[in-house]
Amino acid sequence: MAHQAHAIPWHTLTSNLVYLHRTPRNHGTTNLYLRKTKDPNQVKQIRHFVRGFSRALSAYATIERTKYAPDATPPDNLDEILISDVAVRKIAKTVLQYKTEDNWSFRGPGESIITLPSSLATDSILTSCERSVRSFVCNTMPGEGDMFPELRETCEQTKALLMHGEMDTLFRLAAHPDVWFSKMWCEEEWANAHGFGLSKLLDSTLQAYICLNVIFLRPELYDDASQSAYIQREKAAGRTTYAEGEYDYRLTAAYQRMLLLCTGVPYGFCCDAHTFPHRDFFGVKRGMYRHDYSDTHFERWQKTHLGTQRVKDLVCSAFKGVHVPNKRDVAAVLEMLGSKGLPVELALQVIAKAEYVPVGRLPIRDDPFHLANAEELRKYISYCWKLLVRLEMLYKESVHGLTLDWEAEVSHALYRLFNMGGGPLFTDVFAFEDHYYSSSVRPRILLAT
Repeated sequence: MAHQAHAIPWHTLTSNLVYLHRTPRNHGTTNLYLRKTKDPNQVKQIRHFVRGFSRALSAYATIERTKYAPDATPPDNLDEILISDVAVRKIAKTVLQYKTEDNWSFRGPGESIITLPSSLATDSILTSCERSVRSFVCNTMPGEGDMFPELRETCEQTKALLMHGEMDTLFRLAAHPDVWFSKMWCEEEWANAHGFGLSKLLDSTLQAYICLNVIFLRPELYDDASQSAYIQREKAAGRTTYAEGEYDYRLTAAYQRMLLLCTGVPYGFCCDAHTFPHRDFFGVKRGMYRHDYSDTHFERWQKTHLGTQRVKDLVCSAFKGVHVPNKRDVAAVLEMLGSKGLPVELALQVIAKAEYVPVGRLPIRDDPFHLANAEELRKYISYCWKLLVRLEMLYKESVHGLTLDWEAEVSHALYRLFNMGGGPLFTDVFAFEDHYYSSSVRPRILLAT
């Protein structure tokens, strides 16, 4: 069963998608496409999914909000410490990661592992100013200009608080009249836009959540028995001659686009804390996938790259032929060293010295839908939902009356994942003109009037 299946009409969406392998009319791209049909109800069905998703998320966020203090009080002292020592420890690894990673390049296959000594002082992680409301007030002050480094740092810190569920702190910040989360939302307004606004956290998480739930309801794309039975039925009906290896969710442009958006870094400068939880799940090191975040360039690039090759072919040259270990690999190496007579303590030291550590939480890398990964996949999809809910709660809480347009967000995700652009259908379904979806600037935060 797909996540939140009691509230989100997933089957309505998936019943309107068809898997096409390297279809000539789509430039040889493999993907799940909107099914061509004369059924006049298809428009209503897609609209039903979009609105159902939006309603379910809003309702869940309302319920989740009751778990916190009902009235968040803004700090009346700019130097009041908002982020407690306990919270600092909770988000410490994320903070140290975005503060120490070289944002002008990537460390490559031998990147160092960030450790958190128990004796590390909290001020070494976040300064007293960063833990107070002062930095949020100063760095989100309305005005024109570039997205300067201090604002980027505040944006990354906000992502960390969201990803670790420090909502009480965020609610108090949102209640302060001089803290403007809208300024951190979409960096595309700024001259030095490079893909690090809070919108990137929403984009990556929403596309992962939708894409993986859709694939889950198409077992013929990942389950061997279902795949064989499906192909036999299709061949018997004279509808396909595909080989079993051609039915694979990892060949679709939707999955590949989602993977790059969630774990890749753009060319040039970036702040990519929003990729951390996704990289941790998929087992992707920083820089394994790189691309241009801008809609115009990425859309042009993906037409010739995504859905036309395998995921391994999208890996950057520095990682070609490099083995990235998973949990099972480390266990196998320990067993091998033990069979040579090496004590466990020494074997662990050898592995640590070689920095041979597992990347990601999946027992089987590169195949999230492998049966051995079922539990971790379930946790990850649930976590994506929680992140979306936290974003909804935060913007509802803003004293400036900000709301997220979830129907536009879901529509945009469907358009990007499943190539739903063009023609009257998409315009009818979402009641927007086509140029809305080709534009790099989308009206996704609405100011209350």
